[in-house]
Amino acid sequence: MNTHPLQPHYDAIRDRNAAAIRAGDLDLDHRLARGDDPRRGLTVIARPDAALAARFAQLLDTLDAVAPGQYHHPVADMHMTILSLFTVCEDYRAQLQRLDDYRAAARSALDGMPAFDIDFCGVAASRGAVLAKGYPRDGTLELLRERLRGELRACGLDASLDQRYRLVTAHVTLLRFVRPLAQPGRFADALEALRETPLGTMRVEQVTLVQNDWTMRSSSLVLVETLGLAPCCGRKNLR
Repeated sequence: MNTHPLQPHYDAIRDRNAAAIRAGDLDLDHRLARGDDPRRGLTVIARPDAALAARFAQLLDTLDAVAPGQYHHPVADMHMTILSLFTVCEDYRAQLQRLDDYRAAARSALDGMPAFDIDFCGVAASRGAVLAKGYPRDGTLELLRERLRGELRACGLDASLDQRYRLVTAHVTLLRFVRPLAQPGRFADALEALRETPLGTMRVEQVTLVQNDWTMRSSSLVLVETLGLAPCCGRKNLR
C-alpha cells in the first residue's frame, strides 16, 4: 500500500470521479476540440526525460485502444506544473507587462534550490482528464512552490495565484476528454488496471518559465527563461 503523503489526494480524485466516468458522465473540453486557444498564462514547469515520456506515450496507446479519439498530449508538450504564476486567461496583456518582475521572482525563488526526484506510478482520472500520478521523494517541490508564492506576494504579483485550486500534487496530465466514450465501462476498467503501474522517475535538474495556453501546446508556447537547480542534494541552508 502506498503511504506517500500525496496518496490521499490521488485517491480523492478517483473517489470523486470513478462512478461518473464509468457512467460516461464526462466534462468534455469543447474549446480544445475546436483548435487554437487564444488564452495565455505564465507557468513554471518541468519536463520528463525521453525515457519517461516514452512510457507515458505507451500508456496513452493502451488507453487509445479502448477509447480512441480523445486528446493525447504529444510527447513534446508533456510537463509537470511547478506553479502557475498567473492563470491562463484571455486578458493577459496587463500581467505580461510585468514579465521582468515575474522573471525576477522566479530567479529569486529558484536560487540555491537543489535538484529533486519524482517517482511516477499509475494513473488517476477526473471527469475531464487522465493524469500520471507523481510522488516526490522529499519536500523540495513543496518548498519550491512556497518560495515562488512568497516571492510573488512580496512583489504584489499574487492576484491570480492559486486561483483555480492550490496545487499540491506532482502529476502530468496525459489525456483530456473531447468526445463521449463509446464504452465507458471498458474505459473505467482500463483505468483501474493502470492504477498502480510503475512508470519511472523524473529527475528535475532544471525548470522553465513559459508563456502558455491551456494545454501547454508547443505551437503556442513561448520560452521566457530556463532555470537550473543546484546539483547538490543538501538542503540545510534552504528556507
